Amino acid sequence: MTILSVPRIYIKGKTAYKKQLGTLKPMGNAIKIAKRLRERLGTELIHIVDLDALAGKKTNYDIYDHLTFIMYVQVEVKPDPKLIKPLLAVGARVVIEMPTKLDLAQFEDNKRLLVGKITPRSKSSLDEVYDVYLDGESEAKVKELIKNKKRVFVNKDQNKKNTKVFGRIGPPEL
Repeated sequence: MTILSVPRIYIKGKTAYKKQLGTLKPMGNAIKIAKRLRERLGTELIHIVDLDALAGKKTNYDIYDHLTFIMYVQVEVKPDPKLIKPLLAVGARVVIEMPTKLDLAQFEDNKRLLVGKITPRSKSSLDEVYDVYLDGESEAKVKELIKNKKRVFVNKDQNKKNTKVFGRIGPPEL
């Protein structure tokens, strides 16, 4: 099984950034950066941390409608139906930090587009999400998730021994 390489970019005010040594460095127009990742690297899925959406704003939502025509996108947002529903409507995957007080059952028709973001110590139920993004080092947690039939994404620099993860998320290699 081939492990998917998933570039992570941050978006704020329609500009794409990458994180280097804890600092956000501007890369340029988010749509152009995504297209470049697709053309140069064959990127199929991009992980976006939408800093505006995490603050409850839809500033960048027109970008996702464009991006879903050229690649799969998964977007980290604040757990708010007003932010989640428009993303699901354009076919974007939505990353929600778990546990959440939000009733995810309301998105049952789009469950395949829901990604739960957890830490290794998480005891959250993951029944209402399709995929899981494990943010932290834990081979045991990866094995547990795979055993429970979840597709698992990990950070590129973590859980390196495990070859059964679905994807590795990390900075773009442009």
